[in-house]
Amino acid sequence: MSDARPPVEAVSHYRLLELLGRGAMGEVWLAEDTQLPRKVAVKVLPAHLAEDREAVDRLLREARAAASVDHPAVVTVYEAGIQQGVPFLVMQRVEGETLEQRLGRSSMTLDEGIELVTQIADALAEVHALGIVHRDLKPSNIVLSPRGPKILDFGLAGVKGTMKLTTPGSALGTPLYMSPEQIRGLPADNRADLWALGVLFYELLTGRRPFTGDSLETLSYQILNHPPPPPSTLRPEVGTDLDFMVGKLLRKDPAHRYVRAEDLLADLASCEACRATSAPVAEGPAAPAATPRLAVLYFEVMSPESDDAFLAAGLTEDLIVDLTRVRGLVVASRADVLPYRDRPVPPRTLGRELGVDFVLMGSVRRAGLRARISAQLVRASDGHLLWGERYDRTLEDLFDVQAEVSKRIVEALEVALNPAEREMLERAPTRSSEAYGLYLKAQALIDEDNRLSNFAAEELLRRALELDSDFALAHAVLGECYAWRGHRWWAGLEASDQAEACAKRALELEPDLFEAQLVIAMVHRLRGNREALVPALERVLAMNPEHAEALYWMGWSYMAMGKPAHGADILERVVKRHPEHYMARSHLVSAYEMLGREEEARVLLTQNCDQLVDVVRKQPANSHARTLLGIALVELGEREAGVREIQRALAMTPEDGRIRYNAACAYAQMGMADEAIAELRGALRNIPGYVADWPRHDPDLASLRDHPEFMRLFGKV
Repeated sequence: MSDARPPVEAVSHYRLLELLGRGAMGEVWLAEDTQLPRKVAVKVLPAHLAEDREAVDRLLREARAAASVDHPAVVTVYEAGIQQGVPFLVMQRVEGETLEQRLGRSSMTLDEGIELVTQIADALAEVHALGIVHRDLKPSNIVLSPRGPKILDFGLAGVKGTMKLTTPGSALGTPLYMSPEQIRGLPADNRADLWALGVLFYELLTGRRPFTGDSLETLSYQILNHPPPPPSTLRPEVGTDLDFMVGKLLRKDPAHRYVRAEDLLADLASCEACRATSAPVAEGPAAPAATPRLAVLYFEVMSPESDDAFLAAGLTEDLIVDLTRVRGLVVASRADVLPYRDRPVPPRTLGRELGVDFVLMGSVRRAGLRARISAQLVRASDGHLLWGERYDRTLEDLFDVQAEVSKRIVEALEVALNPAEREMLERAPTRSSEAYGLYLKAQALIDEDNRLSNFAAEELLRRALELDSDFALAHAVLGECYAWRGHRWWAGLEASDQAEACAKRALELEPDLFEAQLVIAMVHRLRGNREALVPALERVLAMNPEHAEALYWMGWSYMAMGKPAHGADILERVVKRHPEHYMARSHLVSAYEMLGREEEARVLLTQNCDQLVDVVRKQPANSHARTLLGIALVELGEREAGVREIQRALAMTPEDGRIRYNAACAYAQMGMADEAIAELRGALRNIPGYVADWPRHDPDLASLRDHPEFMRLFGKV
């Protein structure tokens, strides 16, 4: 296959290298991304199908279906299009054997089969929640990668809201795994995928297919008319619980099957046979704990006016602020939920990715001076609605709506409020609607995380405080604005004095304001005052035990104090609860290196490199992530690719001290001492206090510790 010539040399910025496989609906090529250091898989339609409208539509439909899913057991789609008349689809390269190949070698153990079905069912729960039906689930479309199964080939997927590409009465799918309704040419919904999963489950448990036949007609007759023998008759240890589940998946009438994959997952979690297995439930949502964990999503804007986005954001952010101060709740932070602002995801995904038990979502529709606000509280594990309400109010009454929603959430989760908390929930953050609007716009600018936006946010917050000098939250966020300026190396230590003054004023107005306590911790970190930082972070974490940044700062502080074991314990917690936090993962690699845990460091470094490639793909202007990617590539032996990423980052933000420091780390690892020292000198102009001692501990700079200029800058180690 490797001698085959590609139909084109490249598509987009991917250079085709080697033919990996060929099927009826296209060829799959190994390709090199010329913009990022990675290999991908590219599916292209052969020449005889490139003019076939249905084939092209099918390929683009596959892209649309798979690209809308973000689940660890579903292949990631990066790009799709048509180049030089060749339709193409670029997707994640998945290494491993297909389930079909694996079953061809030997049968699976009972535990392995249950674990695999659980992971696939978890993926289907998310796929179906997004309105997608795969319609061709089978062993050859499941790859067993080192990191778990991956579902491929959404080419037959039905996507809610799109035109039907098949005519009534036609059958789509692979006969062995087609449901009775698909064989009859009837419309297929998510229950057809659950039927296919039932066929897979039967095969995994028994080593045999539930339906056989020497012709399509015979096979179809078996599927339509004959129930298979219970799996336990072929393998006694299967037991009656699993017999029931497989039987329910394979009921001829879809109305009698499982309605949702979540229902199957609930049965798998509870049955006796499954309890014996050590398999995790596919990284699903956290099981409800004694303290409920809640994520408040950004409310959806249902009207076209741009200012309504700030109105919706204000409701969301104030609910987060207020509910964070309720001691019987753990609430995901603004930073945690911000990535989901423009990404529609089902509750189960949020439960898995944010580690929460419950999700609050809603919408805002404004008409003149009135607004209609809808809010729903759902259980993350299955999307079950626990509470919902609609409010029709004037714009001046929005703070009352916010207070009412907060109280109803607390009641629904059966959290007891003390009198002070009840009073806090009923208190409006400011008496000025204009000041509140300026505050919301400033928050949006701070979230952009660049120097110009940060200074623009400062101006808006100052204007808000001119309108209401007792607006505690605005004082706190202005302090946060200054503190981030120091943390991003955009200003010197004077930023810590400005931040501290703002936080203290906010605490005078509201002593328990979480945002102000967070700023106080940031101030101590900027000054490198670890004796005060650790207690300040403990106060923050007492209010929000899973705050990612506070935990990350705590972990790194212990590393900088020469206590990498303690730091590693905390950073492991961050990575487990917040797997998207690439900074925590990067420093956990360093902690393992400091502890001599080289094998663990290498495994984590490879994972972090993959994650950073994805971050840079999604955020090409993120020069800081790009430098961390460069360092990781150098450590993994890909020096040329690593230097390329470092140089790109330096060209993007040449005055950013963080970028120059990370460039120094990469150069030091390559033995380029002079280049590393030059970058360190450039980085030191606005170096914050928390970094002052770190270079002497940083394993990336270990090769420089005896360099005279390094000792002059940082002292002898």
